[in-house]
Amino acid sequence: MLIEDDVDHAELMRRAIETEFEVYWTKSGRDALKYLKGLSAEARPVVILVDYGLPGLDGLGVLRHILDEAYDIPVIMVTGQGDELIAVKAMKEGAYDYVVKSVDYFAVLLSVIHKTLQQHNERKEKARLEDELKKLSVTDDLTGLFNRRYFRARLEEETIRAKRQRCSVSLLLIDLDNFKRYNDAHGHVEGDWALKKVAEIILRNIRKKVDTGCRQGGDEFAVIMPGANKAQACGSAERIKKAVKEAEIGRITASVGVAEYGNESIEDFIEIVDEILYKEKTKKHL
Repeated sequence: MLIEDDVDHAELMRRAIETEFEVYWTKSGRDALKYLKGLSAEARPVVILVDYGLPGLDGLGVLRHILDEAYDIPVIMVTGQGDELIAVKAMKEGAYDYVVKSVDYFAVLLSVIHKTLQQHNERKEKARLEDELKKLSVTDDLTGLFNRRYFRARLEEETIRAKRQRCSVSLLLIDLDNFKRYNDAHGHVEGDWALKKVAEIILRNIRKKVDTGCRQGGDEFAVIMPGANKAQACGSAERIKKAVKEAEIGRITASVGVAEYGNESIEDFIEIVDEILYKEKTKKHL
């Protein structure tokens, strides 16, 4: 995308760029933003060249809007001679590069665009790898649920929020019955499959993007339920137990301890739920 109000400069830049890229040109920063808003992520331009000295909304204003909307499109600022300080300011605010309208400046446009796209791809790849590493540090390798480390941090976060906002948070602790017998009889591969199956069942029976499903280790799982009182949490617990039983994974069933947070310490809260879970398991063996 090229945003340039000077027709002669726009034509020079368009000719230089269109040998490799399809060019959408507009004279107005506001028109450009309106056009971008109507595009799907797949249809957005790969790079934007914007003139700093646009009438109305100038190049810096356009840049700020693009960054605020998180369009993930690299921006190259085009400035007149003597505006190099503006270009440096633009880069500090998030532009990838700048081009000064000097003699034959349009001849370097393609190389600047290629350099910008390379930097943008490198940043995206770095961000992707960082996200993956972060995910691996808090995710259980086998089931894809959050791990014990994340469970503790998230539970602390939610109990603090519950105290501050005077709202509910409930906790489910889930333990599989007869899992050891199944694992011994069928082997670790089948045992791992069973754990993954249970993890899927848990995710299907809790609120997406609200509740947090975790694997504590072995055949133990947990669910943190922000905003849920004990009755609501018990409803989720019953659905999970029913779904595990109906899955008919050998003789595996689920025991679930449920409690609503009551301003105790995290350790005491977990212990309360654990005791409820133990009582339920004990009843099954009587």
